[in-house]
Formats: sequence, C-alpha cells, structure tokens
Amino acid sequence: MADLAWINGEICDLNEAKVPFLDHGYFFGYGVYEALKVYEGKPFAFEEHMDRFDRSMKEIRIQPDFTRSDLKAIVNDLILKSGLQDAMVYMQVTRGVAPRSHGILKNAKPFLTMFISYLPPVPEKYRQFGVKAVILKDDRWAHPYIKTLNLLPNVLAKQIAEEHDAYEAILVRENGYISEAASSNVFAVLDDDTIITAPLDGKILGGISRQVLIKIIAENNLKFKEEYFTVQQLKQAREVFVTNTGAEVLAVTNLDGEPVGSGKPGALTQRLYELFMEKVRQDIKNYELIAK
Repeated sequence: MADLAWINGEICDLNEAKVPFLDHGYFFGYGVYEALKVYEGKPFAFEEHMDRFDRSMKEIRIQPDFTRSDLKAIVNDLILKSGLQDAMVYMQVTRGVAPRSHGILKNAKPFLTMFISYLPPVPEKYRQFGVKAVILKDDRWAHPYIKTLNLLPNVLAKQIAEEHDAYEAILVRENGYISEAASSNVFAVLDDDTIITAPLDGKILGGISRQVLIKIIAENNLKFKEEYFTVQQLKQAREVFVTNTGAEVLAVTNLDGEPVGSGKPGALTQRLYELFMEKVRQDIKNYELIAK
C-alpha cells in the first residue's frame, strides 16, 4: 500500500511528485479543490463532491478540459493502484501554468493534479469524550462558499485552536452570528431538540457532510432549521457538533474552556453519527470501482 500522486497522466509516489513552479495556483492561489474520504476502498459521496467541484470551477472561471468520467477513472485508478482501504483522495485544478501575470491567460490549460494518502481513523477519545473548540472572529474573504486554495485565514484559525489544545475554531461574524468552523460546518441542538445550523447565504461553504446530514435529518423526521444563531445560543445549546469529510459527525463538548451541556457527547449527536455511517455503508455499496 502506498500514497500516490497523479500528475499529467502519470502516477508516482506522492513524496516524489513535482508541480511546475509557474503554476498560477502556486503564485495566486488561483484554483479550487475537493477532498473525498475513501471507506473500504471506495469513495463516499462521489457525485456530490463532483457537483461542488464543478460549481467551484465555474465560480472562478476555470473551464475544465476533462470530464467527470475522467475524474472518476483517475480516482478509481489511484485507489486500486495504492491498495489503500481507508484514505483521502485530494484533487485540485488551477488556472494553468504560464509566466506570472494578473491578467487573463490566453489559451489557458487548467492544471489538474490528484493524490491519495492513508487517512487514520478519528481517535477513539474524540468519539468517546468529544472535542474542544474555541470561538474566533471570522476573518475570511467575502466568498467562502467557493472551495478555493486560499485557506490562510482557516489555517491560522486552526493553528490558534491547536495552541489552545482545541480541535476546531468556530468562526463568528461581525454581526455576532456563527458562520462555520475553520474546517467544518457547525450544528447546535437546542433545548426543544431542534437541530440548527447556519444557512447557505454565500458566507459559508456548503459541506458535503453537512448536505448528507441534513438529508438524514429530514428522512428521520427530526426537528431542524437553517437559521442564524449567536455565540450565546451556541454556548447555551444542549449539544454542539461539527461535520466534515474526515470526522463525519463529531461532538464538541467544550467551548472556550466551558462545558457544552453535560460536557459529554449528546444522545442526538451520537444517533446522527450512527445514521451517517449507515448512509456511508449504503453509498459505497452502490459505488462501482472499475479500473481504466
């Protein structure tokens, strides 16, 4: 089993992969990406991830010279050749390779790269006890709904969280409303069992795990609303959890050093995680892994 990269139609060891210095993703962060989690040798929610990849490319005016079928073939090839069962597949496309210039690239050819690497399981202590989070000001650019390479504010927020021995940084806007976290979407469970999360208003990324979970909530007739909520509401919630590709559904049991609810993962959060994993099992069962 090996971590592999795909560049210009060639597969190589990830540690030996090289990209051109004149790539505009390197100069300007001009590119978008997706990350898919692989379970038992199959990617989860492939179509949903590709839908978002298409939207992101369109938003930043990248016209791909590859199809979804091409991407699926590369993903399958990487999974099969790596032999990895539990992994992350990362793909990104940039504006192209050309001399550094802010202007339009004539006849630009988008530069696609991809890799697969082993993804260790979420530590059991996170499942058992939940994680800590800190609340920070949302300093990101105006269009975080696009999954671009420009992640410096997110990375800095995550670094601050880790400096406070926390798993995640939950971001709050100037108007006092919670947007999302540095690498996750944020949900709260109110006293009446209503699950709440911020709406897709262009100021948050529409996470695929978020999308899957909302569908699960609807299928199970649970009380739910997409609505703005404040830091105070978050801290007074009975349960708080985050969703992301790597951790699925994960309880937040401590905010800024104070316990959330009982200070333990809540029953509803645990149920939603179990339902999410059932959805994963159904999805990968129906995924056809065919070599090129």
